Amino acid sequence: MRQFYRFSMILALLFSSVYTFAQGLKGSIKDSKTGQGIPGVSISVQGRTTGTVSDGNGNYVLKLQAGSYMIKVSAVGYQVITENVQIEASGTNKNFSLVESISSLEEVVVTGTRSEGRTKIDTPVPVDVIPLSQVTNNVGQVDINQILTFVAPSFQSSRQAISDGTDHVDPAQLRGLGPDQVLVLVNGKRRHQSSLVNVNGTVNRGTVGTDMNAIPATAVDKIEILRDGAAAQYGSDAIAGVINIVLKKQTGLSGNLSAGEYVTSYAKNYAVNFSNGLPKDVSVQDGFTGQLGLNYGIKLGDKGFLNITGEYVSRGRTNRTGTYTGQVYPTVTGQTDDQIIASKGLTRDAFDMRIGNSEVKGGGIVVNGALPINDNIEAYIFGGYNNKKGNAAGFYRYPNGVPAAVRTGVFALYPNGFLPEITSDVTDLSIAAGVRGKIAKNWNFDLSNVYGKNIFDYGVQNSINYSQVGSVSTPQTSFDAGGNTFSQNTTNFDMSRKYGDILEGLNVAFGAEYRVDQFGTRAGEEASYKNYNTSLGVAAGAQVFPGFLPSNAGTHSRSNVGVYTDLELDVTKKWVVSGALRLENYSDFGSTGLKYKVATRYKLLDKLAIRGAVSTGFRAPSLQQQYYSKTNTLFQTINGVQTPVESGTFPNSSQPAKIFGIPELKAESSQSYSIGATAELGKLEVTVDAYQIDIKDRIILTNNFTANGNATIAAQLAQAGATTVNFFTNAIDTRSRGLEAVVAYATRLPQGHSLKFTLAGAFIDNEVIKGSDGKPVIKATPTLIETGQLGNYFNREDQSRIEVASPKSKITGTVNYKFGKFGAMLRAVRFGEVVYLDPTMLNSTSFVANAFNNNNKETLDQTFSPKITTDLTLNYQVAKGINLAVGANNIFDVYQDIHTHSGNMSAGRFVYSRRVQQFGFNGRYVFARLNFNF
Repeated sequence: MRQFYRFSMILALLFSSVYTFAQGLKGSIKDSKTGQGIPGVSISVQGRTTGTVSDGNGNYVLKLQAGSYMIKVSAVGYQVITENVQIEASGTNKNFSLVESISSLEEVVVTGTRSEGRTKIDTPVPVDVIPLSQVTNNVGQVDINQILTFVAPSFQSSRQAISDGTDHVDPAQLRGLGPDQVLVLVNGKRRHQSSLVNVNGTVNRGTVGTDMNAIPATAVDKIEILRDGAAAQYGSDAIAGVINIVLKKQTGLSGNLSAGEYVTSYAKNYAVNFSNGLPKDVSVQDGFTGQLGLNYGIKLGDKGFLNITGEYVSRGRTNRTGTYTGQVYPTVTGQTDDQIIASKGLTRDAFDMRIGNSEVKGGGIVVNGALPINDNIEAYIFGGYNNKKGNAAGFYRYPNGVPAAVRTGVFALYPNGFLPEITSDVTDLSIAAGVRGKIAKNWNFDLSNVYGKNIFDYGVQNSINYSQVGSVSTPQTSFDAGGNTFSQNTTNFDMSRKYGDILEGLNVAFGAEYRVDQFGTRAGEEASYKNYNTSLGVAAGAQVFPGFLPSNAGTHSRSNVGVYTDLELDVTKKWVVSGALRLENYSDFGSTGLKYKVATRYKLLDKLAIRGAVSTGFRAPSLQQQYYSKTNTLFQTINGVQTPVESGTFPNSSQPAKIFGIPELKAESSQSYSIGATAELGKLEVTVDAYQIDIKDRIILTNNFTANGNATIAAQLAQAGATTVNFFTNAIDTRSRGLEAVVAYATRLPQGHSLKFTLAGAFIDNEVIKGSDGKPVIKATPTLIETGQLGNYFNREDQSRIEVASPKSKITGTVNYKFGKFGAMLRAVRFGEVVYLDPTMLNSTSFVANAFNNNNKETLDQTFSPKITTDLTLNYQVAKGINLAVGANNIFDVYQDIHTHSGNMSAGRFVYSRRVQQFGFNGRYVFARLNFNF
């Protein structure tokens, strides 16, 4: 770390240096239709690192010696211009007029290829380019995960409810795989993961993702989504693909101010009015969200830049709870529960839970900069800091549910029960610095160091530790429950060179990476976990989220070294072949083995190409999965003595894991295949890609194990001080198949009108590998089989999280219209069906063999039908550089299906499923947004 900070300081000094250059190229870049200057346009010299960006008015200066140069001018949403320009000794003025891009396939991409200048139609594998800086003008969503969910069909992220820490950090998927099976980059550099482990019953249970929402959307220029296995190119996690977030580098001032809230109606009293269909009987306005983002860029010297973004977001809570129909107060002879409630001047609404989006307030700052040291080498630095504080609720503690031994004391604090809350304080920081350029006869190099850290601290409020009642004079109602941290330091050195005289061009690249990961757990304060009075027989610790125990605390680290080589050959002008090899070795579990990727693209015609790829990949078990430990202390009577025992999640190195024969974690491995085609048929663009991803030794979080009547196991657990235990383990193999397609048509109409239609879809089929009997093949230990706990190792609900709990298809249709200063966007998204499989239906271990009957309210399985949400935005250019947009997401107030059985509704409280979601359950969102660019 000390060397890294010294390195950063040297680079910072470079930014403050002053350099003198000869006269060069300058001018302006304007929109061909409006005549207005375009900020943030990239102007570069092909074959060199020399380049600059236009300022807020579209002006640029590029200092060059006299001579002839091939200048490339590119901006997201515009056609690329490549032109030979002669620079005179006295300087040259050159203006460029950019034409709005009709073909998105012509956009240049940097992800998935180390060769310069590949466009979407030229890449051997599919890459989506999301011009986020433009998309945000027309959407109400304010964070990256939600924006991508409604724009990119292969990407899915639904906010969770009543799921502890996962309420505060949205897990995200690509191609229906886990959040930790997609690699996230920022400016092409590996981004660190969150310290949060998804251990609750959400769709991504047992996984660890990257908190992309910690990066302000205001700071992002575009996002490239590589939809193909790329572990041989980029390393661990890139099984489903790669998401590369490219930060802004424009100069000038820009920003946005947005506000919105949910205006909706939902069936709150569905359980009460069960026989009356699906009435939307309650109107709600909540979840007010305000966002302020500012982006300012300045020049450093003549060719460098420094871009700074600040953003603050305040997201209000939402609540779509149902009316509780169960027992609220302890039974009183001669009075019904409703009579007791009424006698206190209350209604059942007073006992509502809070089921919906958590409240989140926070913001951050992002810096992105670069400065040439000379004509061939530049230094660069980027990074950011983000902090957000959240609040989410758990299950209501009704007076009837408070243990009898402590009711008197609890009722003194909470006479009508209480709704405990989990608070979060999440800090995310990162910094990357490096030098890159050209050395030794046209070899490109890039030396960089990236450090990132995520800190997730838990708090509990409006709660109580039952064991304190009668044991301390004033029981606590708020607690510090401890937290987790994860940090990562990555050093990369990359070299590449283009040989133009080998066939039609050969790009050679190779490099090395050294990475150090560290995961830690901080214990909560004593009152958050301690049992102060074992004789009461009540659960210890803060209600809703007992704190981390001192035995859970600790810090663990590991390192790994990786080397790779990457070749990309233009055999002919029509045929490209690429290949990559990678080898990594980890300090804790050893080598991942040699991984490879081979891809090719062939142009049948100038605008028609076929492409395909074959690759192997891997995902190293995260440190979080290896060492996460969250246990609660319980007291059991053993041999007539009250004995403390622990229940919860144990690491694989623990004694309870050895009792059940749980092995140490090893890396997941994958085999991927893809084939596709791209075409430009006049104004019509079409891309179609099919894929298959086989994953071996996939890591899952088991359910709880007990001795289950086995005396030997019971004695061993008692000796280890444990009772109910679960673990992370390599339990299953899976296969993912899918088809992804994008069809786009854009045209300019007479009198300045323009239209663009886009239809994109992803069709996903993920399955757990099954045996000849149709049941999942589970890699269980002999001890678990002998004790009859195979269903606790991996059950039907676990299976459904992989196969059917996320939409099996998503289709997005978008129409963009422009005329003069007026614009409109209409978008419809069809989310495919999702299915909930109840783990208690043990007679059917495969959902394929199970006949669902949603009309039978005794059936605990349920299929939720496809739904379509519709968004509409109208925008108007109020003045030069100022745009006002108003609109609504889900304008027709669509919700996913309501539960059709009371079991999952939890006595009416859960009107909508918290286990499986298509697009959340918040309803219509109306908003206004002001964007400006000076």
